[in-house]
Amino acid sequence: MVLVIRRDLRRDERGVASTVGTIMALLVFLTFLSLIVNQYVPVWMKDSEASHMDTAVGQLADVKGAIDFQALGALMAQNAGALFVPSTTSTSVTLGVDGVPIFSSPSTGSLTSNPTQANWTVWFEYKINGVTTTVAQNASGQLDLNVQNRYYPAGDIVYENGAVLRSQPDGQVVRAAPTFQASKTGSNLNLAFELVSLYGSGSATGTSTQIVNTKVFAVSQQTYNVTSPLYVNHTSPYALGWFNFFNSSLSSSLNVRPSTTVAGPITTVTYSPLYQLVLTNLGAFSYRLNMVVYNTPLFLSFTLQQLYVNVGVGQSSTPV
Repeated sequence: MVLVIRRDLRRDERGVASTVGTIMALLVFLTFLSLIVNQYVPVWMKDSEASHMDTAVGQLADVKGAIDFQALGALMAQNAGALFVPSTTSTSVTLGVDGVPIFSSPSTGSLTSNPTQANWTVWFEYKINGVTTTVAQNASGQLDLNVQNRYYPAGDIVYENGAVLRSQPDGQVVRAAPTFQASKTGSNLNLAFELVSLYGSGSATGTSTQIVNTKVFAVSQQTYNVTSPLYVNHTSPYALGWFNFFNSSLSSSLNVRPSTTVAGPITTVTYSPLYQLVLTNLGAFSYRLNMVVYNTPLFLSFTLQQLYVNVGVGQSSTPV
């Protein structure tokens, strides 16, 4: 005869301790995991993205510096009557931020060289041998790093026309100033400005560090005694930053306090009779800037410097 011992599992408490211990361990682990995902990872990624944006400004400023030094070398060669041999400068730019494995995806960036963006026009008249001559010069080209941050505000770091601008949802600002100078001496107003034309198209996307190749292949510098108002027109998504820059530069350089009016999408800054700035919001993240510098009552001397730069970005870059 075999005796069978029947155990009432509902009343057996010998496995309760280990089960409760396992559940508690899982709860502690899940709490710790939730703390990492909801607290540590967002803070870490936000700090990393903010740091990357600051680094990217410095890297685009290095691109600007490389172009400026090449232009300076070209002008020195011209003034010395020596042969100018263009050289290529390579600058590294980090596109994005690597994410935290398992917990967070990377924040990717896209670096694009577009020779048709950021159109500039400079128009004025001057006299040579008593004959009125019209000067109308154009420039375009933009190097844009668009970073799709996930925790820090997304934005763009842009090089165009010799300046580095930073654009985010809360505004636009020129971080590295272009070649622009205004000074008043007696009855003379001296103005200097630079037009930079970028050639070559290419792009790269991801979080890696890419090389930007720049080569200044032509430079021109002329000074004119202007006999008409000087018109500078610019259309791009970042004309707001240029508007703020010109407004600040002219008012501080000439030591004046202009008046500002706002009428719908048009903002006008005027210091009569020296200059006027008009910014028009075209919608769809686009602005038009119109600047007029008058040649009366002051005598206007204008120095225009033009750079022609070949830019290469990524392995699929198409140079001039």
